[in-house]
Formats: sequence, structure tokens, C-alpha cells
Amino acid sequence: MQSRFSQNGHRGFNSIRTIASLVALTAVAPAAASAGDFADTRLSFVFSDDNLLSDPGESLINSPEIDFGARDGVNFPFESLNSQDTGDETLTHIVIYKEMPGFVKNLTTDAAFVGRLSVLTEPENAFAAGDIKLRDAGSYLRARYSFTDVEIDEKTGHTKDSARQLEFTFFPTNADRFRAGYTYDLSWAGNKIFTSTKSQFATPGFRIRFDWDGFYALAGAKSTRQIILTKDNDDVANRELGAFWGGIFGLGYIGNMWGLEVNGAIFDSGTNPKQGVQGEEIISGGLSARISAFSEGFKPEASIDYRLYRNNDDSFEASNYFLRKPKNYEAFTWRVSIEGNWLTQTLADFETLGQTKRIDAFAGALRADFYVGKLAINVDLVYRDLYFILFNVPGLDPYYALPKDSDSTPEIMFAVKGEYWFESTNLLPSLQFGIQKPASYRGRVSETINSSELAGGKQTVAIMDSSTLIAFPSGNEPKEVYSIKAALRWDLSDMMSLIGEITYQYDRNQLGRRKDTVDFTAEYFMRDPHVLGLGIFAQARF
Repeated sequence: MQSRFSQNGHRGFNSIRTIASLVALTAVAPAAASAGDFADTRLSFVFSDDNLLSDPGESLINSPEIDFGARDGVNFPFESLNSQDTGDETLTHIVIYKEMPGFVKNLTTDAAFVGRLSVLTEPENAFAAGDIKLRDAGSYLRARYSFTDVEIDEKTGHTKDSARQLEFTFFPTNADRFRAGYTYDLSWAGNKIFTSTKSQFATPGFRIRFDWDGFYALAGAKSTRQIILTKDNDDVANRELGAFWGGIFGLGYIGNMWGLEVNGAIFDSGTNPKQGVQGEEIISGGLSARISAFSEGFKPEASIDYRLYRNNDDSFEASNYFLRKPKNYEAFTWRVSIEGNWLTQTLADFETLGQTKRIDAFAGALRADFYVGKLAINVDLVYRDLYFILFNVPGLDPYYALPKDSDSTPEIMFAVKGEYWFESTNLLPSLQFGIQKPASYRGRVSETINSSELAGGKQTVAIMDSSTLIAFPSGNEPKEVYSIKAALRWDLSDMMSLIGEITYQYDRNQLGRRKDTVDFTAEYFMRDPHVLGLGIFAQARF
């Protein structure tokens, strides 16, 4: 048994190693490094309870009593559709950036080391709560050739992107910012499209992009290393590392008041480990498209998680999600976009041992933003079918297609949010209403010796996301979830705010558990559908 001393020593070593890494980065940074080299910093102090009506142990997804610290339950699934983060994290990105003109006229070269530092609120692998987890967040090398004379941004001193340019970008270790799709929660072809969880290797990549007066075209590739599984267990290549590749392409036109874009990808995602189809390739691919219309001078929304970080705030000033100052438009301003995604993948056939089959996955979204003076209204409608939600797993019973005699329903989400900025008092009240119909599955799951963690037989399962599956008691089916949130933000400065939130959900999918009085095992039942949450935040962003 490992001693408590050795456990604490191991955690301490991780913390010391992280601090040493930061010291080393500071030592090699230019002498002129400043606080501006730490970009997109968020410090969040949270006092919350995701369900004031539930005590610990009463619900399937445990709800601790009210305390300090962030928790997932105070955020709805439709609140951060265009970001990988929910907004209440404590984190920063350290960006060591350098730009220099090339030896060829109108050629600009730049590079950035981008590290993401996250303060963990819960234990994670070898890290303890409160430890700082450091990872690469999209470091890159880039060369841009402008077909016109280059312009310098007076505010930042950096070379502006040209309307006519050719760009080469290389990601040495992490190409996750290079994706297909548009809204972040519907995007795909990120690093997780590679299936192996046993070998967590880097995923480098490159991208070539050509821009000409609103038209653009791009192409690129990324690769990783994973364990190879071959059909022949005596093959010398079996269970050795192999290289797996994927390619992404796209083109589009963004005009003065409209845009049309399409992109796609194809990946050799890995090999199937299941009995009978061991060694079969998992080929993943698809197409995404978006049509946008907007007020003159406006642009389609782009997630900050696609952008290349530099050591100034121009990246997240251009992103709605990270813009601190509330919006104030003198004239009516609007933006509407419709996007669709079709994905395909080869998985094991559930009915026929030794056979694979191609499955199709679909998702779409309608998104709209309207601004009238200091009033902002946002509308989202999202559709994702079961295969799309589980695309990176892949599948409900991993690596298997769904049985023919099963039934599944898609996830549908609708949300509308309104907020108004009282400039004289720096108050920003908002009200948000949403409906989520969870994706569900009704049917058999694998009972083979190489099955998933799901029990055999027929079940009804609600799929809240790719990692949250709720098996329902017999006779119960997933139902719509109605949510409402009222919030008040008081800005103390351009960087610091106090935020109060009250959330209410009418969720008839709430499972409770109690001890059976006969055999003392856990018994699940449908509990009270009312969920009342509270959150008070002190937050700084810079």
C-alpha cells in the first residue's frame, strides 16, 4: 500500500515541477516581458449550490451543499455553445510571442509559445485540487505573404492580416485549434477524433490558407501515434505504435452582409479493438456548411478556441464571449447563421460478428444575435443526433453501431437570452430561458466478453453529453428539461465584476437513490423535478 507520505510527496512533486516550468519560461522570455504576456486570464471566486432542494446522496449526480467553489450544475448546456469553457474557471494563457519581417518583401513571420494554466477545483489524475495544470494550448509558427503592401496596427504594433494573403501555419504539438465545423460545440476533427485512450501522444499539424477579398480556401493535416491492433495477434506490428493521419479542407466567402462557407475532413481515427473486428480501420469524415447574414460591417461569430493567441487582447476582443464591455449599438444591428454537419464513421456491426458498417451522424444549429442600443437578444436552436454526440467515443457501446431493433431520439435545445446595459450604474441584468430535449436510446447493449461498461439486456438511457449517460428505471423515458436563469452583473471596473445568479429547472429526468430495505442495495427512482440553484461570483478578466 502506498503511504500517505509518498502520495503527498508525489502531489508536491507535480506542483514543484509546474512551478519550475513557469520559472524556466520566465527565464527564457525576453527581458521586456510583461503582464501582457499572460492573455485571457480569468480569476473566479464562486459561492454556489447547483440544487438547494437536494442534499448529498439524494440524487444520482451528487449535489454537495452550498459552499465556495465552481460546480457544473449552475451552467446550462446551451450557455457556452461557442467555447470549450463555461466562463467560471480560474485559468490563464501564457503567450511568448515574436514577430519579425521576412527577407522577402511583404512576408511576415511570427511564432508563439502558448501554454494554458488551469487551477483545478477537483482532483484530476496525479494532480490535487488547487494544483496548476500546464499544457500546450496551440503553440504555432506562421509565415504570411501579403499580395499588397503590409499595414501595421498602431495599437498593437503587429502586422495586420491582409485581405489578400497566403498563410502557412505549423502546430508543433497541438493542432486542436484546427477543426472542421463552426459553432464550437458542433465542431469536430479536433484531437479527440483519434480513438486511442492508452497512448496520449502529441497531435501536431499544419494549415495552408489563401485569402482574396473575402474569399478563402484552406487545407491541412494533423497526425498522432496510437497502438496498432491487427487481426493477427502474432503480427510483429500488433500492439506497436503506428502513425494515424487526418486531413481538413475548407473554403468560403465572407462578404459585406452575407457569408457562405463549407469545410470537411477525413481521418484514419484508429483501429477497432472489439472481438471479431480487431484491427479494422475506423475511418471518420464528413462535411460542414454555414450560411450567414448580418448587418453591414458585422461578421459571422467565431470561437476564440479557433484563434491563434498573441500577447495582446485583440483575439478575444473580436470574440463576443470574452468581450468585457457590454454592447451599445446606435443602430439596429443583427447577425443570423444556419449551419449543418454530416459525419460518417465505420464501426462494428452489432448483429453480425466480424462485420463493420458505416454510420451517419447529423447536427445543425440556427443562431441569431440582435442589438438595439443597449439591449442584446440572443437566440439558439441546436439539433444533435445520438451518433453525433458520441462521435469521438465512438458509439454508445464503444466501437459498435447501434442495434437495428433499437430506437434513439436526438438532442434538441432552444434558448433565448436578453440583457440590457444600464451604463450610468454599470449594471447588466439578464434573463435566459431554455428547453433541452435530451438524446435517448432504447434497446440492447452488448453482452459479449469484450463489451462496454453498460449492462447487458434492453435499457432506456438518456445521453446528456458524451460522458454522462443515465440509465432509467423500467417504464420511464427521458423528458424535456425547462430552464430559466436570472442574473445581475455589476461591473466594478473594465476588468472586475460581481455577478449574482438564480437558476431554476423543471427536470423530470432527475434520478434519486435510496437503500432497499430487503437486500440493502441501491434503488433508483424518479425524484422531485424541481431544481433551484444559486451562484454568486467575483470575477476578474484581463
